[in-house]
Amino acid sequence: MFTPFLVCDPRSGVALRLTGDRLAELSLAPRQEPWAPGRVAAAEPDPVWADSLAAAPAETLAAISAALEALVLATPNLRPPSLAGLPDGRARRHLQALVGLWQRLGDALPPGLAAVRHALTLPAEAFLDPLPVVEGSLDPHAPRAMRALHDHLRACFGTVRARPRPALAPAGSRLRALQHGLTGLVEAGPPDDSLRVFGFRDPAQCADFAAARARALIDGDALPRDIAVLTADDGRHLARAFAAQGVPLSGLPATPPARELVGEAALHLLLSKRPPTPAMVLASLALSALMPWPAATGRALAEELMGGDFRAHALADAADHAALWDDVRATASSLAQLRFLCDRICGRLADGTAVRERLPLPPGEGSPDWEAILRAVQIAAPAVAAPDRNLEGVSLWAAEETPWRPCRHLIVTDFSEGLYPVRSSVSPFFLDSEIAAIRAATGLELPGSASAIARSLARLDEQLQAASESVTLLVPYRDLAGQRLAPSTGLSLIARAHEGAEATALITDLSRLPAPDWPIASHAVPPGPPAPHCPPVVSLGGDLLALRREEDGRARPQSPSRLETLMVSPLAWLLDQIGAGDLAWGPEALDVMIRGSVVHAVLEALFPANAPMCADDALDAAVAEACEAAIRRTAGFLRGPAWEMERVALQREIGQAVRLWREHLSAMGAAVVGTEIWLRGEAHGIRMHGKADAILRLRDGSLLIVDHKTSSTRGRKDRMTAGWDLQAGLYRDMLLRPERSEGDGLDILVGAPVGFGYHLTRDGGLLTSGLAAAPGGPARDMGDAVNTHAIARLVERLAQVGAGRLVLNTDADEKLFRSQAKMTPYALTDGSALVRAFLRAADEQEG
Repeated sequence: MFTPFLVCDPRSGVALRLTGDRLAELSLAPRQEPWAPGRVAAAEPDPVWADSLAAAPAETLAAISAALEALVLATPNLRPPSLAGLPDGRARRHLQALVGLWQRLGDALPPGLAAVRHALTLPAEAFLDPLPVVEGSLDPHAPRAMRALHDHLRACFGTVRARPRPALAPAGSRLRALQHGLTGLVEAGPPDDSLRVFGFRDPAQCADFAAARARALIDGDALPRDIAVLTADDGRHLARAFAAQGVPLSGLPATPPARELVGEAALHLLLSKRPPTPAMVLASLALSALMPWPAATGRALAEELMGGDFRAHALADAADHAALWDDVRATASSLAQLRFLCDRICGRLADGTAVRERLPLPPGEGSPDWEAILRAVQIAAPAVAAPDRNLEGVSLWAAEETPWRPCRHLIVTDFSEGLYPVRSSVSPFFLDSEIAAIRAATGLELPGSASAIARSLARLDEQLQAASESVTLLVPYRDLAGQRLAPSTGLSLIARAHEGAEATALITDLSRLPAPDWPIASHAVPPGPPAPHCPPVVSLGGDLLALRREEDGRARPQSPSRLETLMVSPLAWLLDQIGAGDLAWGPEALDVMIRGSVVHAVLEALFPANAPMCADDALDAAVAEACEAAIRRTAGFLRGPAWEMERVALQREIGQAVRLWREHLSAMGAAVVGTEIWLRGEAHGIRMHGKADAILRLRDGSLLIVDHKTSSTRGRKDRMTAGWDLQAGLYRDMLLRPERSEGDGLDILVGAPVGFGYHLTRDGGLLTSGLAAAPGGPARDMGDAVNTHAIARLVERLAQVGAGRLVLNTDADEKLFRSQAKMTPYALTDGSALVRAFLRAADEQEG
């Protein structure tokens, strides 16, 4: 918490903003009670928000906490207000609910405000040091509680004269035109260097440019204290960038934000007990610093979990750790079992007692009310230390504060949507008309959307007025997660100072400018050893196909999916061979893999080998039962209430696919004679294996190996027409030289004509190769040339990797596969970043 006014430090005479910690120290304030409105609101839901809490607990609790904090700041004494005089109605009901919640919290207040309330009751002699306020420094839009503190300190210690108003930019400059007020009349003129706008990829690049800009100014005639940086970020990227440039920053937190490990562990522990347990919850627990195993063990365990392996190999050598993990994996069906497991787990954690105290476990028996329990878990926001300020460094200003000292040059690092001015959010509790009625009846000055916009624009005016020579605005096009960002709406206000300029036309994208035109001179890298050339072909020596071996020493067989990866990208294939593939870390999602697993499981269950097909009137019930079993086995997260809509839609899609497949089988007179059968054989000089989803016997006695694909017919048809379908040919080739074993189920394939087909579950299409389709039937035969180009490319790649030669992809390969092969090259687009990092130019020749 910072006060919206300046006080004079009695020792240094420097004007500064008072922090909650400093005020508590000087007023000898008692220890602050913990502020947890969300926990109290969830434990005793008021009728005003009970329904919203049940539908969207996290969002509702956040809105309640924000509204209550605004109410606290709107009071003159930080005490629950009286509502006498406010008529009955929606506004009174909502306000009474917030006041009641505040009363249930007792003496607790938002961080920093307990010291304010204590200071408001003290005479001047009770303070350790005087705190005179700086004349004219009070933000006119400050909340009522902060104005009360300002008035109290002024009454106790008087005021000190404000420093002379900082000089404005030179007359006639574009910055000077804006410094008279963004929303007033602005004199337009030609662009100049007093106001520049630059666009960059993301906030990290903006930070790098800000540091380089500061270094260039210092190399000129500026001192570090003449420069200010304005940001809404926590300063981590700025700290890195300015340290790299050797430029000191004044205003960074003394310590970086610290996560609340105890609260996180409590939440993840409870989530691990509620089925279905997300893999990311278990991985987060494995990585927790509170766990008794080393950090390296936690990382290995987390990687296993996110890779789909839940057997905890990383803990196999430590019996006590394995026992703890068994307790973590165990689910709790009753409150007694939940308390028992949590007690036993917390007894083996660092800070386990603190974790146990944060678990809101009710007494009694019966099943846990998971929604109520999880709503009551509170995780504190990352603790941010007070900033360290010095007189000589570049000033770091926070976007939500007015400047704490003037500057010559201002750099805004994140001039993007939602900032400058800050986007006004609509209160879920009060309309603006209700806020006006509350103010008239009670004197409470609750913030509304109109006042929020006015406050934000006034703050932006002050920030611009603090610079006397130049303002540089940096616009990131994407955030750090890759999501697109729009420029700040303030850019439209700034464009009014430029003759005939559209807002977006003011942005200069440096990535499109040659280095000589950059606003900062680029520095040539000193000559050094030449960079190693990345050859088109890397010779690794030895047979790369033999990197994975069976126990008997033979090379493991390759699957059609691995060979397709090899056809597209040998490097991606090699990374997969050595276990160095990209490990995605993210929450469970109904992606193509999960969807395909569920569809395959349902089709296998409903169309077993050598069994009659399910009757039409029983099909819906059978689909529902099979879907439930498949989801339970392969995608447990879909059983959660948050996934109900997706689960119902998936079951509906599968039901349609099942009915179409049943009709196809009836029309072809086909019988299912095998499902999920492994086919093994040798072809193209290597061992291969692959699982047949289904084997059909047709009326004429021929057999059709079917692969169910959760995609549409058109894409597969185009690929087969282009001759780039690899899988169909590989199954036929491996069956010419099968690798047999006792009970392998391949007897049905011996001596019979065999074809291959794709069942496209999204629209019910059936495409075959190797068998002539019956006229009028559902199957469409694509001929025998569906894999001509794919096999040729594969044979070439097999010869290369068999000789230890790895051909790197070119930057034209993706276009080739998309346009000519009619396929999406997932090994290039969705694989490891290393594959794209080693793309070579298309005009390089293979060595």
